[in-house]
Order: sequence, then structure tokens, then C-alpha cells
Amino acid sequence: MRYELGHVPHFYLKDMRKDELEIAIEPVVTNHGCELWGVELIRGKKRPTIRVFIDAIAGATIEDCEKVAKDLNYELALNDAFFDQDYVLEVSTPGIDRKFFKVEQLSAFLQENFELKLRKIKNGKRSLIAKLICVDNEDILFQSGEEKMILNFIDLDLCRLKPNFEELMRVNK
Repeated sequence: MRYELGHVPHFYLKDMRKDELEIAIEPVVTNHGCELWGVELIRGKKRPTIRVFIDAIAGATIEDCEKVAKDLNYELALNDAFFDQDYVLEVSTPGIDRKFFKVEQLSAFLQENFELKLRKIKNGKRSLIAKLICVDNEDILFQSGEEKMILNFIDLDLCRLKPNFEELMRVNK
């Protein structure tokens, strides 16, 4: 699910850091009974995109995305820290093949398969599919085939859930 506003007039970014943006966005999201799953800042040819991912216990809906986007338009426009250039705001759910933004998000997905892209080659691999075995503070234990690998979340360029779509389709019939 994605609710895209397209071009948002009079929205601007100014040397904004992702953590500052999350601090500004989180209260708006939680006011709608959702949780902020993550934020991406994507540089575009004409203007950057702020992509906001929200979730909820029962799953965020398109209506949640619309309401959060509408309120973010208002809140971010009032914040002087974001005035520098036009940007596009997108609000969506993380989806079934969700990307993970923080190590704390992983513990609810033990025994699930993940698509991983490592920052540096480790054991001859940079990309792999691995099962999440354990999360202990910053240490994450994955298993790929017979090989077990302990990684730190900062070692990962990408950590995305790799659901078994065939299994999901059987369950939902």
C-alpha cells in the first residue's frame, strides 16, 4: 500500500539528517495509532523524496497512510528546519517483504528468511538469503545453509524480509 502525494508545494529540506526527520515525523504517526517503521531519504533528479513507512498492530491501512501524509504535510511545513528545496512525500506500509531500519525490529521475526546485502564481503559473500536465528543486542545470528554468521546491524546495507509467497498463498486460501 502506498499513498503518494506527488509534488508538495512549498516543502523544503535544509541540511536535514535522517534522525532529525524521524523525530519530527514520529509524533504525527503515533497520534494516528501507528508506529514509525522507518524513513528513507532518496535523492531524485529534480527533487528528493521522503519515504515514510508506518505500521500498526493490526496492520496500517491506506486510510492511515492518507491521514498521516495529510498531517505530515502540515507539520513539516511549519518546521523551519525543512526549508531549502522542494521534495516529494510518500507514506506507505512496510509491506510483506519489509525492509528493516533498526536492530530492535528484528526480534519479532525469528526463524524467518531474510535477503541481506553486506557492506563488506564476508566469507566470500556480499549478498545472501539467510534465516534469522537470534538477536542479542547489536549481534544478529543468521544461518545460510550450514553456515552460521554473526553480524552487527551496521554491517548490513540491506536487511529485507524474504517471505515464502507460496506458503502464504496456501495459508490464505
